[in-house]
Amino acid sequence: MIVSSRRAVLAGLSITSVAALAGCQSSKSMSKSNMNQDDLDFVTDAFNIIEFDRQECTLAQTQSKTPEVRALAADLLQQANDFDMRLRPIAAEAGIKPPTVLRTDLRVRAARIRLGQGADFDRSFIDDQIVSHQDALNMQEAMVDTSNSNPEIKALSRQGYDIVKSNLARLHALQRKLMLIR
Repeated sequence: MIVSSRRAVLAGLSITSVAALAGCQSSKSMSKSNMNQDDLDFVTDAFNIIEFDRQECTLAQTQSKTPEVRALAADLLQQANDFDMRLRPIAAEAGIKPPTVLRTDLRVRAARIRLGQGADFDRSFIDDQIVSHQDALNMQEAMVDTSNSNPEIKALSRQGYDIVKSNLARLHALQRKLMLIR
């Protein structure tokens, strides 16, 4: 019951934040390329998710007491950094600058997880990463369904989709394992 209501609150925050962010992001120049608004939204959301993963996974390296959680966090952090390195040149070519401030809903989630300790931290981290990865999958599925998308963005989205799907399976498996241990 608590997880469902937390997800509902996070979903509400996400919708509100995305609406607010959309107004801020509309001033970005897209004249250098064939990017449309969906491409811009994908790039902006990807940069936000990358930064969010960096914050949470870095924190997990020091706060988690579970070796499997620390190892998974290290993998997720490396993958976020790798994806960022592929995304930046495409965004720069299009004249898109990464957001300088993390989206409000993600800032709230990153701040909330800092409060956890021990097993509570591990559960919160895994649960939050599952939500984040599912959001990323949804975003990538929407990108693939966009007909007049920038081909480079679409290709990058396809590459990311497989990584995120694999990570989501790993997160679910670790979540089940932690439930059995506790």
